[in-house]
Amino acid sequence: MDRSVATRVSSRLTPPSRLRLVASLATALAIVVAAHEPLIAQGSTQNDTPYLATKLIWRWRGIMNQTLEDARAFASEPVADAMEVFVSPGAVRAVQDKLKEDDLKKLDLVVQRFADKVVDASTRRPDGSRIVEEAAVEAGGTAVCPVYPFCGDAAK
Repeated sequence: MDRSVATRVSSRLTPPSRLRLVASLATALAIVVAAHEPLIAQGSTQNDTPYLATKLIWRWRGIMNQTLEDARAFASEPVADAMEVFVSPGAVRAVQDKLKEDDLKKLDLVVQRFADKVVDASTRRPDGSRIVEEAAVEAGGTAVCPVYPFCGDAAK
């Protein structure tokens, strides 16, 4: 059976190495997307919301992935999905409210704080790396709530 190059390379990577590779690719993608087009257009319509929210999620995914990589933290796919589930409603709300870039930069800091708290609440292994579990994602959410737009209708 002939395996693809990607499968052969992937099978040789340890979980933390895979995370670093995925995080690097996601960060590079977020940088390319952000460099080529303003995130939120002034005249966006309701039909643009899913597309613009997705771009904002990519931006925040890059921040979260970089934080995990810097901390040598590994999050399984379901846990990484849980982190994205936390920021996704905030991205939709930010787009619908047509937040300006300055406001989005403030939210970037909240996402960074969320990711830092997730890492802090993660299980440390003897080699210094960390394993991120669902409870750590919950702790990260608790640490930043009630910050608009991530946690209900808290005041801006």
